[in-house]
Amino acid sequence: MRADKVDTSIFSRVHTAEEARRARKLENIYHVGQHKIWDGRDVMAELMQRHGGVQLDRPRKLALARVLSGLMWGELVAWRVAAQLADRLEGLEAKLAATSQAHDEARHFYVMHDYLEALEVPIPPLDISTRHLLEMVLRTDRLPEKLVGMQLFIETMALTLFKTLRELDVEPVLTALMPLYERDEARHVGLGVQHCPSLVKDMSRAEQARLVAFQGRMFITALVSLKRTVPALETLGIDPRQVAEAGRAMFDRITADLIRENGGTAVSAVAGPIVTRSFDATKEVMFPLDPRIGARLWEAGRAFVKAA
Repeated sequence: MRADKVDTSIFSRVHTAEEARRARKLENIYHVGQHKIWDGRDVMAELMQRHGGVQLDRPRKLALARVLSGLMWGELVAWRVAAQLADRLEGLEAKLAATSQAHDEARHFYVMHDYLEALEVPIPPLDISTRHLLEMVLRTDRLPEKLVGMQLFIETMALTLFKTLRELDVEPVLTALMPLYERDEARHVGLGVQHCPSLVKDMSRAEQARLVAFQGRMFITALVSLKRTVPALETLGIDPRQVAEAGRAMFDRITADLIRENGGTAVSAVAGPIVTRSFDATKEVMFPLDPRIGARLWEAGRAFVKAA
């Protein structure tokens, strides 16, 4: 459907029983999102009053700003991508779910910006590797790449960092905010899990291979971005290797849910073994347990073969 045409067939599409089940779940994402909307201004004001503002020394404020600035710009990109998906996805239910996400991401962006301003330190510029990662999803015109890249990949990374910051209780105001972000982001992942099958079921082998390659580039770029954040993470007491492993584990759980619910060889392109093997090998090089070059390469080789 062209962008300048009114799609009057939106209520007349025929679903299989499986497609109808996923459509109901997609519609429910929208209604649950409406029910669980929270006012970012009220929440921030209440938390700042309760905790007497942000109580951190300047070095940790600077480190936290470095970590959160990338997440803030990620929320802006997620907002833009959700709006694109709301326009381009077929089916009323998918459009509703994407619209709900766009509303969530707008709130996430301004609240994260308000929190960064409350740190009273300069907001760092967007890191070049993080910029490249986010712009990969913005630039692609292919809906499977856009949906998988944002809903199943970048949202998973964000969930991992939000969970890590909450569990380590880096700062009380932030700790109280993170469960709200996590709850919203989990619904956004649900859009990817439920709608991916509709986008990938008719893909050719070449298109599947392209999707796998796209994910591989995203995985490697994400690890480079994480590597460049190491000094800030360590200042906050966060182990970057554990962040990488937690993100990988969460991605595995999400893609296992996707395959279990929907099956099919095309869906497996979203969780290709080559992608995860490459991620594990690269992780051993960038975040080694043993810093010696030979040990890094040995563990990288073992990780690649083991994952096979």
